[in-house]
Amino acid sequence: MSISQSEYRSIKEKSVSGRYVINEQILEFLEKNEEQLLIKTVGRSVQNREIKSLQLGKGPNKILMWSQMHGNESTTTKAALDFVNFLITDSASAQLILKQCTLLIIPILNPDGAAVYTRINANEIDLNRDAQNRTQPESVVLRNVFNGFKPDYCFNLHDQRTIFNVGRTSKPATVSFLAPAHDPERSISKTRGISMQLIVAMNQVLQEMIEVK
Repeated sequence: MSISQSEYRSIKEKSVSGRYVINEQILEFLEKNEEQLLIKTVGRSVQNREIKSLQLGKGPNKILMWSQMHGNESTTTKAALDFVNFLITDSASAQLILKQCTLLIIPILNPDGAAVYTRINANEIDLNRDAQNRTQPESVVLRNVFNGFKPDYCFNLHDQRTIFNVGRTSKPATVSFLAPAHDPERSISKTRGISMQLIVAMNQVLQEMIEVK
């Protein structure tokens, strides 16, 4: 599956732009598409902001995605909205995805951090480091969504900073994938192995689409 520049412009979400993406913008997007998406308030942040989810598709492969776990990392939030715009088109590729997959997306997990453009939440906790201890309401929300949805695959979406290069070259990495290990020995568990295979498949597709300079 690939789309042209003109096709991308037709699905690009124009209500959200720039590096600052906050809850109000997401709520506007959700309201605009409420007839085509299953929208829920899945919890609230430290400062009582709503944490929303959207769901679409009816396929057997269940995919959970969340963005802005770090409030100042909005690139993938915008990408997720573009992706939703693509999925609700009449494209054959989009319809195939919706037939084979059920997607549950949390556009902004850390709305308090997003509001002040910071990595941490309102209690100054990095939610990406709180996944196991779950001391923060946002971390509890994510775990509850996970337990209720029981996804086959999860995508924890973050920004890609230009300080990270491709290997030992000076070229900045545009997209990076990570399949973290569950132990200090970096062993390959069953789930990590599946993640690595998925990354290989995504990379093969991207290599056919990305222009190398």
